[in-house]
Amino acid sequence: MDDLHDAEHETLSDVEADLAGDFGEEGDSPLRQFVRSLHDLDEAEVRAVGQYDGEAFELLYLRDDIDEALEPDARTERVKTLVMKALGEPVNEPELDDYGELNAVIRWFDEVVVAIYPHDEWSGAIATFDRANSPLVDLAVTHLS
Repeated sequence: MDDLHDAEHETLSDVEADLAGDFGEEGDSPLRQFVRSLHDLDEAEVRAVGQYDGEAFELLYLRDDIDEALEPDARTERVKTLVMKALGEPVNEPELDDYGELNAVIRWFDEVVVAIYPHDEWSGAIATFDRANSPLVDLAVTHLS
Protein backbone atom coordinates (compact mmCIF):
# COMPACT_ATOMS: atom_id res chain seq x y z
CA MET A 1 0.00 0.00 0.00
CA ASP A 2 2.99 2.32 -0.34
CA ASP A 3 1.94 3.52 -3.80
CA LEU A 4 3.16 7.11 -3.60
CA HIS A 5 4.30 7.45 -7.19
CA ASP A 6 1.58 6.78 -9.72
CA ALA A 7 -2.13 6.32 -9.41
CA GLU A 8 -3.00 3.17 -11.26
CA HIS A 9 -6.35 4.57 -12.35
CA GLU A 10 -7.08 7.23 -14.91
CA THR A 11 -10.61 8.12 -13.85
CA LEU A 12 -12.85 7.79 -10.84
CA SER A 13 -14.85 5.26 -12.85
CA ASP A 14 -11.68 3.15 -13.05
CA VAL A 15 -11.27 3.39 -9.27
CA GLU A 16 -14.88 2.34 -8.76
CA ALA A 17 -14.47 -0.62 -11.13
CA ASP A 18 -11.27 -1.75 -9.40
CA LEU A 19 -12.88 -1.49 -5.98
CA ALA A 20 -15.75 -3.63 -7.28
CA GLY A 21 -13.13 -6.20 -8.26
CA ASP A 22 -11.42 -5.97 -4.87
CA PHE A 23 -14.58 -6.10 -2.77
CA GLY A 24 -16.84 -8.12 -5.06
CA GLU A 25 -20.24 -7.15 -6.30
CA GLU A 26 -21.96 -8.00 -3.03
CA GLY A 27 -22.41 -5.10 -0.66
CA ASP A 28 -21.08 -1.62 -1.02
CA SER A 29 -18.01 -0.56 0.94
CA PRO A 30 -18.02 3.00 2.23
CA LEU A 31 -14.94 3.75 0.10
CA ARG A 32 -16.71 2.48 -3.04
CA GLN A 33 -19.77 4.58 -2.22
CA PHE A 34 -17.54 7.59 -1.61
CA VAL A 35 -15.70 7.26 -4.93
CA ARG A 36 -18.98 6.76 -6.80
CA SER A 37 -20.44 9.86 -5.17
CA LEU A 38 -17.37 11.91 -6.09
CA HIS A 39 -17.70 10.75 -9.68
CA ASP A 40 -21.40 11.64 -9.70
CA LEU A 41 -20.71 15.16 -8.41
CA ASP A 42 -18.12 16.43 -10.87
CA GLU A 43 -14.97 14.55 -11.73
CA ALA A 44 -13.30 17.76 -12.96
CA GLU A 45 -13.08 19.20 -9.44
CA VAL A 46 -11.59 16.08 -7.82
CA ARG A 47 -7.79 16.31 -7.75
CA ALA A 48 -6.82 13.12 -5.92
CA VAL A 49 -8.25 10.33 -3.76
CA GLY A 50 -6.29 7.94 -1.60
CA GLN A 51 -6.48 5.80 1.48
CA TYR A 52 -3.99 5.54 4.33
CA ASP A 53 -3.24 2.95 6.98
CA GLY A 54 -0.56 4.07 9.39
CA GLU A 55 2.14 5.69 7.30
CA ALA A 56 1.26 3.59 4.22
CA PHE A 57 -0.78 5.25 1.49
CA GLU A 58 -2.45 4.03 -1.68
CA LEU A 59 -3.19 6.63 -4.32
CA LEU A 60 -6.47 5.55 -5.92
CA TYR A 61 -6.98 8.45 -8.30
CA LEU A 62 -4.81 11.35 -9.45
CA ARG A 63 -6.08 13.78 -12.04
CA ASP A 64 -3.75 14.06 -15.05
CA ASP A 65 -2.95 17.77 -14.71
CA ILE A 66 -2.04 17.30 -11.04
CA ASP A 67 0.15 14.31 -11.92
CA GLU A 68 1.97 16.36 -14.56
CA ALA A 69 2.41 19.38 -12.27
CA LEU A 70 4.28 17.51 -9.53
CA GLU A 71 7.64 15.82 -9.81
CA PRO A 72 7.66 12.33 -8.25
CA ASP A 73 9.66 13.47 -5.19
CA ALA A 74 7.36 16.45 -4.64
CA ARG A 75 4.29 14.23 -4.98
CA THR A 76 5.73 11.78 -2.43
CA GLU A 77 6.38 14.62 0.02
CA ARG A 78 2.89 16.04 -0.53
CA VAL A 79 1.33 12.64 0.17
CA LYS A 80 3.46 12.17 3.30
CA THR A 81 2.40 15.60 4.56
CA LEU A 82 -1.29 14.85 4.02
CA VAL A 83 -1.00 11.46 5.73
CA MET A 84 0.79 13.04 8.71
CA LYS A 85 -1.97 15.69 8.94
CA ALA A 86 -4.56 12.90 8.88
CA LEU A 87 -2.76 10.90 11.56
CA GLY A 88 -2.48 14.05 13.69
CA GLU A 89 -6.25 14.46 13.90
CA PRO A 90 -7.69 12.70 16.95
CA VAL A 91 -10.66 10.51 16.04
CA ASN A 92 -12.08 10.63 19.55
CA GLU A 93 -12.25 13.82 21.57
CA PRO A 94 -13.87 13.16 24.95
CA GLU A 95 -14.59 16.87 25.46
CA LEU A 96 -16.76 16.83 22.32
CA ASP A 97 -18.51 13.47 22.82
CA ASP A 98 -21.91 15.14 22.78
CA TYR A 99 -21.21 16.20 19.15
CA GLY A 100 -21.03 12.56 18.05
CA GLU A 101 -18.32 10.83 16.03
CA LEU A 102 -15.81 12.77 13.94
CA ASN A 103 -16.68 12.13 10.29
CA ALA A 104 -14.28 14.43 8.47
CA VAL A 105 -11.72 17.17 8.82
CA ILE A 106 -11.81 19.78 6.09
CA ARG A 107 -8.90 22.12 5.36
CA TRP A 108 -9.62 25.01 3.00
CA PHE A 109 -6.72 26.66 1.19
CA ASP A 110 -6.90 29.42 -1.42
CA GLU A 111 -6.82 26.94 -4.30
CA VAL A 112 -7.52 23.50 -2.81
CA VAL A 113 -9.84 21.80 -0.32
CA VAL A 114 -8.38 18.81 1.55
CA ALA A 115 -10.88 16.42 3.11
CA ILE A 116 -9.72 13.79 5.59
CA TYR A 117 -12.18 11.01 6.40
CA PRO A 118 -10.84 8.96 9.34
CA HIS A 119 -11.91 5.33 9.63
CA ASP A 120 -10.13 4.81 12.92
CA GLU A 121 -7.10 6.23 14.70
CA TRP A 122 -4.65 4.97 12.06
CA SER A 123 -6.60 4.66 8.81
CA GLY A 124 -8.94 6.56 6.56
CA ALA A 125 -9.30 8.27 3.20
CA ILE A 126 -8.05 11.60 1.91
CA ALA A 127 -9.48 13.51 -1.05
CA THR A 128 -8.41 16.82 -2.53
CA PHE A 129 -10.58 19.10 -4.66
CA ASP A 130 -10.24 22.32 -6.59
CA ARG A 131 -11.70 25.10 -4.53
CA ALA A 132 -14.23 26.40 -6.99
CA ASN A 133 -16.80 27.97 -4.71
CA SER A 134 -17.53 27.44 -1.09
CA PRO A 135 -20.12 29.90 0.20
CA LEU A 136 -19.35 29.12 3.84
CA VAL A 137 -15.61 29.69 3.48
CA ASP A 138 -15.99 32.61 1.07
CA LEU A 139 -18.29 34.41 3.53
CA ALA A 140 -15.87 33.83 6.39
CA VAL A 141 -12.92 35.09 4.33
CA THR A 142 -14.87 38.14 3.18
CA HIS A 143 -16.05 39.16 6.63
CA LEU A 144 -13.35 37.90 8.96
CA SER A 145 -10.10 38.51 7.06
